Amino acid sequence: MATSPSKTPMPIMNKLPILHSSLLHSSLLHSSLLHSSLLTLLPLGFALLAAPAIAADTPDQYALHMEVHAATAAPFYRLNVPLAAYEASTHGDLLDLRIFNAAGTAVPYARLAPSGSTEEEIQRSSVRWFPIRAASRQENGAPLKMVVRQSGDGTLVSLESGHTTPAKTAAQAPVRGYVVDVSQLRERQSIRALQLNWAGSASDFQLIDVEASDDLQHWTALASGVQLARLDYNGARIENRRIELPGLSGRYLRLLWREPDTAPELSAAEIEQSTARYLPPPLAWSAALTPVSGDSTKPGEYRYHLPRPLPLARLQMTLPPGNQLLPVQILTQSGHQQGWQSIASSVVYRISSKGREWSNTDVMLGNVIVQDFMLRLDPRLPAPPQAPSLRYAVQPTQLVFLASGTPPYTLAAGNRDARDATLPVSTLVPGFGQPNSPEIAVAEASAPAGAAPTQGAQAGGSAPANPESRKYLLWGVLVLGVLGMAAMAWQLLRQMKQTPTDKR
Repeated sequence: MATSPSKTPMPIMNKLPILHSSLLHSSLLHSSLLHSSLLTLLPLGFALLAAPAIAADTPDQYALHMEVHAATAAPFYRLNVPLAAYEASTHGDLLDLRIFNAAGTAVPYARLAPSGSTEEEIQRSSVRWFPIRAASRQENGAPLKMVVRQSGDGTLVSLESGHTTPAKTAAQAPVRGYVVDVSQLRERQSIRALQLNWAGSASDFQLIDVEASDDLQHWTALASGVQLARLDYNGARIENRRIELPGLSGRYLRLLWREPDTAPELSAAEIEQSTARYLPPPLAWSAALTPVSGDSTKPGEYRYHLPRPLPLARLQMTLPPGNQLLPVQILTQSGHQQGWQSIASSVVYRISSKGREWSNTDVMLGNVIVQDFMLRLDPRLPAPPQAPSLRYAVQPTQLVFLASGTPPYTLAAGNRDARDATLPVSTLVPGFGQPNSPEIAVAEASAPAGAAPTQGAQAGGSAPANPESRKYLLWGVLVLGVLGMAAMAWQLLRQMKQTPTDKR
């Protein structure tokens, strides 16, 4: 008869590894819970920290809204930042500017420093010409000679051919060419072209050589084989009457027809001059400022306060009628405890005499950042009965933005929590500045018709969230998270301190 094996009780020492393993498993379990709780709370904290930046990408988080208008469709637009955006911005470097499309999505943009432009001015002047009547140059192999008479100022009076044929025969000789007098024109280095007109010609096409001279004796070739043409057919006309003259410096031009029989009788000669003029960047002007009233100012001193620190390009004073002259000084202070320091001085005046007027009403400031400033008149002169009418100007920064999404687009500004979202213009616009780069059209930002620029809740959206309430909410969530983690840690330590007998 088989006997079953007897069950021997397990010694207590053999149970310790099992208890230790159970405690270790419990510790690891609570550690895992603690770690997972940290992983849950940390992203929540980071999300709350990033909440202002995320909210800043919606239009209702900005105090100012202005409509952007463009006359043409283009992939990119460029606009000058209006003065209202400077005054609404909460950052001196305008990093809280945004462009939103109709869906309320921010579009990529870049900021550019103010830049001027070049305007080309074309001026046309009629000039005198004199025919050169002579036989063909190939008749006797001798070069063409001329007899010239000039006035005292160098103006060409008359010109005769230098051949020895009788005068009657010379008058009947074919036109060999013309001498054009440009000596009376100013800035002859700006001459670009000569425009001719004629009454008739024996040929539809004419080849001429163009020479220049300062003394009518020594000639320098300017152009060879210039093609003039005039074709008339069935009531239509094709013609080329223009002779390009780049780099002309002489006082006279000589036009020689290669085939004298084709030379026409000129009826007009006109010189075209081109002058490039630099146009500085436009300025954005404010309305008239009212001085700040106070007892600290002396007679002849006027204090002004701007809504925000602004980079002022210049100040402009409106003078009362009559002849006026006011030496002025502009002062500012960097702190309330510091004295006033001069940043600019000028003489503002308006003087009239015999229908002429000399005036200077601007004080240049050079884009210095100013919020509070003082206008001080020269104490040697009597103070005017009223405070001078004064306004300021800023040199607006330019924005270039991508026409992404559906228009209309909106310029927004004024958000303390906004972060810089500008891109380098070379990143935004492929090949920026190159001839084959995408088109950048001009746009303007303005308030809707009959309305002022919208501020905050007036824009039709909710007002920007209070930064203080958002800060308190964030701290409350973090404190609750810390308390929760402390409670779990206390529970874990309490279980680890239990003895093996407590676990039986």
